[in-house]
Amino acid sequence: MTTPYLSGLDGFASSNLESPIDSHGETVSSRRNNALSTKLTSVLSTSYVDHEIRDALRLLDVRGVHNDEETRRNLKLNAQREVIDCNAKIVDDFGQIAEQLRRVGSLLSTLDATCSSMRQHIIAAKQESAPVLEEARTLISRKQETETRQVLLDAFNAHFLLSPADAKILTSSAEPLDDRFFTALTRAKTIYRDCEVLLGYDGENQRLGLELMEQTTRTLDAGFKKLYNWIQLEFKTLDLEDPHISTAIRRALTVLSERPTLFHNCLDFFAEARQSTLAEAFQAALTGTGPAAHRKAIEFLTHEPLRYVGDMLAWVHSAAVSENEALEGLFIADADEISRGLASKAGSEPWARIDRGARNTSNDDDDDDDDDDEQLESVFDPRKALADLVSRNLAVVCETLQSRIDLSVSSTGDPVLTYKTFNLLDFYRGIFDKLLGSESALCKAIRNLQSSALSQFEAIMAEETAAAIATEIEPSSDLSPPAYLATVLRQFSEVARARGPQLTESELERLFNCMLMGILTACADSAAQMPDARESNIYRINYVTALKATMATVSAQAPVAQAPLERAGLEIRSLRDELVKALTTLLLDDSGVRDLLQELDTRRSQDARTRRAWLVTNLDGAAQRLDDFLSSALMDAQDGMKNLLDRTLAKDVVSEAVEKFCAEFDELEGILDMVDVETGGADGEGSAGHASDQVASLRQLYPRTGAEVRALLS
Repeated sequence: MTTPYLSGLDGFASSNLESPIDSHGETVSSRRNNALSTKLTSVLSTSYVDHEIRDALRLLDVRGVHNDEETRRNLKLNAQREVIDCNAKIVDDFGQIAEQLRRVGSLLSTLDATCSSMRQHIIAAKQESAPVLEEARTLISRKQETETRQVLLDAFNAHFLLSPADAKILTSSAEPLDDRFFTALTRAKTIYRDCEVLLGYDGENQRLGLELMEQTTRTLDAGFKKLYNWIQLEFKTLDLEDPHISTAIRRALTVLSERPTLFHNCLDFFAEARQSTLAEAFQAALTGTGPAAHRKAIEFLTHEPLRYVGDMLAWVHSAAVSENEALEGLFIADADEISRGLASKAGSEPWARIDRGARNTSNDDDDDDDDDDEQLESVFDPRKALADLVSRNLAVVCETLQSRIDLSVSSTGDPVLTYKTFNLLDFYRGIFDKLLGSESALCKAIRNLQSSALSQFEAIMAEETAAAIATEIEPSSDLSPPAYLATVLRQFSEVARARGPQLTESELERLFNCMLMGILTACADSAAQMPDARESNIYRINYVTALKATMATVSAQAPVAQAPLERAGLEIRSLRDELVKALTTLLLDDSGVRDLLQELDTRRSQDARTRRAWLVTNLDGAAQRLDDFLSSALMDAQDGMKNLLDRTLAKDVVSEAVEKFCAEFDELEGILDMVDVETGGADGEGSAGHASDQVASLRQLYPRTGAEVRALLS
C-alpha cells in the first residue's frame, strides 16, 4: 500500500542529488548538501515497521495523494485544514443533539404530569368499583362451582347409569341378541365393577353405591337370563354337520361363562339333546332303519361276533370324531376367555357345578392362597371340557354299546375269538384315550368291556383245560404230546399273533399262565409218574419241543416271547443231556463194560497178578457178552429213540451216547493193557495148574478194540 508514496520519495531524493551546483558559490551548495544529508539521514533512520507510519502511508495511498513537490509542501497544511473542518462539523452536530435533548426533556416533563393525573383518576375509580368487583368475583366463583358440579353430575350419570335404550336391549325379549346386546352387557358389567370401587372409597355414605349396584345387578341378571334362553333355542336348531358353527353362539357361550351355573346348565341341556339324537342314530345303524336305511344293519352280523363288535365300535368312533370336530369351535377358539369367566365367578357361585376333578379342594387348615389361585386357574380346561361334553353326548350310546358287546362276549365259547374281541377293544380304547381322555365315560366303559372279555376268555380256557386234563391225563403209547396241548398251542399262537408287537411281557405271562400252564403242569405230573425215566424224558422233550416251536412262531411277531423261547430251549437241552446219560448207562450195562470197570475199580488195591488172574477167569464171558451186545446195540438204541418227535435230536442223542460209551470202552482197554504191562504177560514161573500161565495177553481173551467198537456202532 505504501509503494507509490515511497517511490515518490525515492524520486525526490534522486532529483535533489542530481541537481546542478549553484553557480553563485560553494557555500550555498554546501548548505544544501548538508540539509539533504540531514534529510536523508532522517528518512533512512526512520523505521517503517512502526504501525503509525504504516497507517499514515496507507492513508495517503487511499486518499490518492501524489508524491510531488506541491503536495509535499502543503501536506501538513492540508491535514491541519481537514482536521479543523472535521472538528467544526462535529461541533455543529453536537449542537443539533443538544437541541433535540432539550425537546425530549420538555416532552418527558409533560408526560410525567399526564401520568400523575391519570394515577389520581385510577385511584379514585378503583375506590368506587372495589365493591362491585368483589361481588362479581363471588358470582363468577359460584358459577364455576355450579358448572363443575353439573359436569360431574353429567359424567356420573353417563358412567354409572345405564341408558333406557341399553336397559331395554338387555331385558326385552323382543329385542334381537346382536352386537348392541353385547355392548350394553359389557357396559352394565363395567358399571357394576365401578360401583364396587365406589363403595370402597365412599366409607360414610354408601346408599348411592348400593342402590346403583342393586339396579345394575337386576339388569345384568335379566341380560344373562335372556342370553341363556337364546343359547338354548340355538342349541335346539344347531346343525353340527355345518363345519362353521355360528360365531354368535361361541361369543354367547364365552359371555355366559361368567355365570357358571347357567353355563353348565346350557351344556347339560345340549348334552341331553345330543344324547337323544345320537342314541336314535345308533339304533338306526343297528337296525338299518331311518335316514340311513339303505345301509346294511349292523345286527345282521351278529353271527360274526368280531365283525359285529368292530362295526359298532367303528360307528361310535366315527360319531365321537364328528362330535369332537363339530364342537371344537365352541371351546378351543375362546378357551382363555371362558376360563377367565368361570374362574372370576367360581367363588361367588359355590353351588355351581364346575370341574370337580380340577379343584380337588380339601378342608385342611394349611391350604394357602397359592393353592386357591391354582384351583381357580384350573376351573376350565377347554380340551377336557370338550372331551367331557362329547363323552356325555355319547352316554346313552355307551350303555347300548356295552350291553350288546357284553351279550356278544358272554355268548361266545371260542377263547380265540373272545381274546380277539378283547384285542379289538384295546385298539379302540387307545384311540378313544387320545380323543377323549382316559377318564372319559366311553373309555371307562371300554375298559370294563375289556375286563369282562378277559375274564370270559380266562373262564373258557380254565374250563377247557380242566376238561382236557380229566380226559387226557395219561400219556399215549407213542409218547406224543396230548392232543389238547396241540390245540391250545395253536390257540395261543393265534392269540399272540393277533396281539402282535403290542404284546407286553406281563400280558404274555398272563396268557401263558391262563392257556398253557395248566396243561403243561398236567403233562409234567404225568411224566413224573412214568416208571421209565428214559420214556419220561422223551415225553417231556416231545411236549416242550411243541411248545418251543409255538414260541418261535410267536416271537417272530412279538419280541417278548423270546424269553420263554430261550427257557424252552434250555429245558430241552437239559432233558437231552439226561437222555444221553440214560442211554450211555444202558449201553454200558448191556455190554458188560460197566461191570468190568466197577470190578477193576474195587480190585485196585490188589496186586497186578491177582487182578490178572481174575481177568483171565472172567474176560472170556465178558467178551462173549460184548459180542452179543454189539450185534444189535445200535439198532436197539435207535429203536429206543423212535418216539422222540425231533429226529435230528434223536440222532444227536444216540451219537453222543455211543461216543461216551466208546470213551468208557477205551478206558477199559487201557486198563487191560496196563495189567499186561505190569505182569509182563504169561511167565513160566507161575504154578503149572493156573490158566493164566497159558495166556500170553489179556487182549486174546477180550479181543475187541475201540476202533472195532466204533465201527460196529457207527
